[in-house]
Amino acid sequence: MTEPKPTIFWDFDGTLVLTPKWSTSLVKALDILHPGHNVSREQIRIFLQEGFPWHTPERYHPELSSPEAWWSFVRPVLAGAVHKVGYGSEESSKVAKLAQKYILNPETYTPYDDALPVLQDLSEKGWQHFILSNNYPELSNVVSRQSFNHLITGCITSGLVGYEKPNPGIFAYALDCAGRPEEVWMVGDNIEADVGGAEAVGIPAILVHTEVSDKPRYYADDLYEVAGIIGENSLHRRIPVG
Repeated sequence: MTEPKPTIFWDFDGTLVLTPKWSTSLVKALDILHPGHNVSREQIRIFLQEGFPWHTPERYHPELSSPEAWWSFVRPVLAGAVHKVGYGSEESSKVAKLAQKYILNPETYTPYDDALPVLQDLSEKGWQHFILSNNYPELSNVVSRQSFNHLITGCITSGLVGYEKPNPGIFAYALDCAGRPEEVWMVGDNIEADVGGAEAVGIPAILVHTEVSDKPRYYADDLYEVAGIIGENSLHRRIPVG
């Protein structure tokens, strides 16, 4: 039996790619349906602080593990935010549906400049890469259109698994997918979901792209620094991995 490769779990939004925020997607939908609306992203964002599956990570939600079920649960959250900034229920639903199309469009995601070279370098050093994201079920479709997709072994999204980071359930699932490797890291931009969740189950984690007053043990400004931290602390840093 082949020994599983050392593994890095990568968050997606804000870690490997610059992503269209939910509030930004709603504003863009308003731009199309109601040009000159004067609604700002900040006005909508304050009404998106609850209602998404990741706002209750303690809850297991297998009933949402399909695109139809997941979006049927989330679209009312989006429509509710639009309604609260002054639009009727019917029009708010139209805005939410259009925003969903924008969110699912791979062309709206921009990889960080260092994502491809860092993933490539780490792959050449023997690491395998998994996406581990709190996200919609169709995430793999978006990942498949990114420049670094050929370096990704698997895409794990909470929308299909039914657990949200920092719930230990999604980390257990991810470890099983990776083959329970001897060495594993988590890299993400959320100190609670990515760093706290991983460390709670014994996985070392690196916070990237996020300024915090109380920095965790491993912190990086960019992905090159992430690679440096992993290289310096890797069990395999002096051992070629085939």
